[in-house]
Amino acid sequence: MLRACALPFHARCALPFRSAFRCAHSGRRRGSAPPAPQPFRRGGDRRTADKLRASQKLPHRERPINNQDIGELNLVFLGTASAQATTSRAQQSVALRVQNETWLFDCGGQTQMQMLRAGIAPLSVTRIFISHMHGDHVFGLPAVIAMCANSSMQQVSASADVRRWEKVPLQLVGPVGLRAWLRTVLANSYVGLGRLRLQVHELHGLEALQQPKHVPAVLSGVPPLHGEVLAPPLWPEEDGAWSVPHPTAHGGRSAPRAPKMRIRAVEMDHTVPTVGWLLEEYPRPGSLHADRLLPLLEAHGVEKRLLGQFKLGTPIELPTGELLQPSDFMDPPTSRRIGLLSDTRDCSRAAAHCEGVDVLVHECTNACTNFDRQRGRGPDTIRRLAVEHGHSTPQMAAQFASEIGAKRLVLTHFSSRYLGSGSACASGSGGRGPCPATHHEGGVAGGYRYADGVMNEIRNLAKQHYGGPVTCARDFLRVEMQVNGEVHEHHPPRQPYEEWPGNIFKTASEAEGGEAVEAAAEVAEAAA
Repeated sequence: MLRACALPFHARCALPFRSAFRCAHSGRRRGSAPPAPQPFRRGGDRRTADKLRASQKLPHRERPINNQDIGELNLVFLGTASAQATTSRAQQSVALRVQNETWLFDCGGQTQMQMLRAGIAPLSVTRIFISHMHGDHVFGLPAVIAMCANSSMQQVSASADVRRWEKVPLQLVGPVGLRAWLRTVLANSYVGLGRLRLQVHELHGLEALQQPKHVPAVLSGVPPLHGEVLAPPLWPEEDGAWSVPHPTAHGGRSAPRAPKMRIRAVEMDHTVPTVGWLLEEYPRPGSLHADRLLPLLEAHGVEKRLLGQFKLGTPIELPTGELLQPSDFMDPPTSRRIGLLSDTRDCSRAAAHCEGVDVLVHECTNACTNFDRQRGRGPDTIRRLAVEHGHSTPQMAAQFASEIGAKRLVLTHFSSRYLGSGSACASGSGGRGPCPATHHEGGVAGGYRYADGVMNEIRNLAKQHYGGPVTCARDFLRVEMQVNGEVHEHHPPRQPYEEWPGNIFKTASEAEGGEAVEAAAEVAEAAA
């Protein structure tokens, strides 16, 4: 039997009690009012904290951002070919490893296999960014989503990654038309998402969409997928760029422990609506010069516990009234920045956003090599052909890197005419004919030398206009960005993948836990 609380001042709580005739407040003194809610205490209702502060006219409490736990950033080039894959290069795709997450930028046709070879677990993929809707950048997306969905139903389904997926959807960002295309492909191929939740953000307001030939053939009436979380359209801001929101869980809250990085999209000039990506780490406090600050604090008897807020920007007031500003005792804040510019013939719109990036990844589809000069085609001819197809040359990429002051340039998206340095049996025509090295330099070793010669030509063309480090990316190249700003490159072995010694992509964090690599191995065994 349930009855209302009959004690004085307790009727307001409207708490029923059972037949034992006890209520939630029966242990308190008769006639006392219930205690006021304390939302700021541990275990309290924190949902009312902001409302209570507003009613009491208290300032909104902002929690400062601390990025010390992000650690190193790893760019893994899964595919470096252009429209047509070769025996040594897969179609375009770049993976960013940040903390325990993987973000994919474009998904060419072989991305699924390249992920497994690189030791990237499907359960670690949380965000996918599509630059444009050309097939060599999206044809691998349905396979990647299907692999992620299948992995969520494997024996590892009790892991924290799957529990996160049930709350926070897999985020996809791309131009208008991505949502309808993805719904059509997945629905007609009978792909079940399992426990996976999917959320597609489309970028509206691209100037290229104003042209009649670029209006996408969006299918109307395509129903949402089972497990799809609807997302509002993204529109450009005042500076002309799009800000990508953090993945949100059910209820609109931000994903827990989301890496503190800001991702923005900038429109590129290509044959179809295209965007490039700017990744910027939230500013991290600089180093504190304790040898200068601590003597002042000790001389005036100031407690050291104020150093925590001092590092976050709060000045310290001495008993004499003097203010110690953090900028006088700390190095400037640091932030790692990456520019990923896909297919483009003119990226001048991204110049203001990519200024001073630590790593600039720029496409380099065509180049005037000795092979072209022997056939009477000069640099002007190659540049004209590249621009007509909406692409760039190494000189164009280097000039842009020099204009924005990029610290490092990585070239990718090479035409199938150029021999990839990762395979000795690929030919200059994309692996469809005899290897030129077998006729000119002899054998497999000669094939490696021939491939390096082609890439060295392209690199030297870029160095004529750019004074920083230039790298011609190969499949499975890993660019490691340390917290202190140092950048290291890790190149894959020359022998075929089947003969690689262990997992060369295993980072220090994976060596301790190994969960991501083990999950990828289980998925590979299930697929086999």
